[in-house]
Amino acid sequence: MLNRGTDLFGFPLFGNPGRKPSHTLTLNVQDTEKALIIEGVVQGFEKEHLQIEFVRNGLLVIAERPIEVAEGESKEDVEVTPQTTRIERFVPVFFPFTEKDVKASFADNTLKIVITKNKEHRKFISVE
Repeated sequence: MLNRGTDLFGFPLFGNPGRKPSHTLTLNVQDTEKALIIEGVVQGFEKEHLQIEFVRNGLLVIAERPIEVAEGESKEDVEVTPQTTRIERFVPVFFPFTEKDVKASFADNTLKIVITKNKEHRKFISVE
């Protein structure tokens, strides 16, 4: 019989409400007159686990780290299977920017990304 609250084929259906995840990536976006500021708390990841990908209409923030899962019934036949934990967040940006306009820092589990609004990149179309 299927227990709907726990799993289906080994995958959790609804999670465990009493258990907090060991890794999170929560981002807050603040739009100011001069810049777009993205700040977030990153738990369970280090600086080397973070990537910021420049895409056409925004930024893709990726946190990925290896984890080891031990499988086996006794200590003698335990097999370690390498796996990864990956979290992605896409932040849309509604003004033109280049890689030079983006600055990122990571300290005390806090990721801060600042995208400067550069008026040189803006293009306007005349209305007739």
